[in-house]
Amino acid sequence: MDFEDSADELRFRAEAAEWITAAMADIPDQEPLPQAEREEWSRLWQDRLSAGGWVGLSWPKEVGGRGMDALAQAIFNEECAKAGAPYPLNGVGMMLAGPTILTHGDDAQKARYLPPILAGQEYWCQGFSEPGSGSDLASLRTSAKKVDGGWIVNGSKIWTSNAHHATKCMLLVRTDAEAGKHAGISYLLADMDQFKVSSLVMINGDTEFNEMFIDDVFVADEDVLGGIGNGWPVALTTLAFERGSMALNLWVWAREAVDRIIEIALETGAIDDPAVVDQIGALHCDAEAVRVGSMRMVGETRAGAAPGPETSALKSLWAGVVQNANRLAVQLDGTSGVLLDTEGAAARMRRYLRARAHTIEGGSEEVQKSILAERVLDLPRSR
Repeated sequence: MDFEDSADELRFRAEAAEWITAAMADIPDQEPLPQAEREEWSRLWQDRLSAGGWVGLSWPKEVGGRGMDALAQAIFNEECAKAGAPYPLNGVGMMLAGPTILTHGDDAQKARYLPPILAGQEYWCQGFSEPGSGSDLASLRTSAKKVDGGWIVNGSKIWTSNAHHATKCMLLVRTDAEAGKHAGISYLLADMDQFKVSSLVMINGDTEFNEMFIDDVFVADEDVLGGIGNGWPVALTTLAFERGSMALNLWVWAREAVDRIIEIALETGAIDDPAVVDQIGALHCDAEAVRVGSMRMVGETRAGAAPGPETSALKSLWAGVVQNANRLAVQLDGTSGVLLDTEGAAARMRRYLRARAHTIEGGSEEVQKSILAERVLDLPRSR
């Protein structure tokens, strides 16, 4: 594994960084903005990515991509993270729906769905998790009944990111109640215009997650991805892309969280406390492990391997670094971290509260550990 950019990669990184800098010239720091303003900037950033040809860098040219390898996309994502770029409003479409359709879709599905993703014309969400299912995705109960020309779907989904903006949904449903737990699942590409979406208020006051109610929604036969009863392996593909597509972003965010801790420790004098130094050192090591794991994952993807269970280890490690760093930031800030009597303290508390979701979103910590136990250590299934 080579940790250094080649000459071509350096040129591409410089090209990407130059474009990102110019495209962000009028974009303010996102952190202090209310959610509505952040989402508008995310929408604008999505439009600029599409107009500039920076969507689908690693997609084949025949479907409208640029035909570059996986590292190019990772480098671009990394430079966006370093620059503090807004998260694109169709991140789910670009990083999950598009690659999954490329992997499992037929020619008609690729022709129908990929161009609007590239153009930023259709936004996607991921309808996987359900109320009452906890971390056991395969226990989903949303049902699809066969009718002439398609399926009638009934059920509900929860913790769906950006469903309030989405026009399309990657929807897991149970098409065979008599089949085994995993065998009876199918993967549908559904229109959102028939869904009822209700926002969920997070502990930090944001409403980026939603609950979706699905009552007699029709999905055509041609919108089944990967075949009836084959939804579980298709879903695993999506989950792997979810945890692998942001690989180089993760280490940047982990490093930024640790750097903020160092700044606070220097400002408050806590840097003179050996116990604090030990905690910072441990966080630094974990952040470096995220960087090494990210590079390894990108290297394996470039060599032709599909994202695998190691993405669960990386996601779990990153979530722990960011949560622990933000917790320490609030602790070092003393009472101001609780009373929010300064702008800096308020920002630290917002980061801390938002970080609580990192071990839930994208697959809970329990899910990640189960994947590693069963698929890496070959231990018996826990459920």
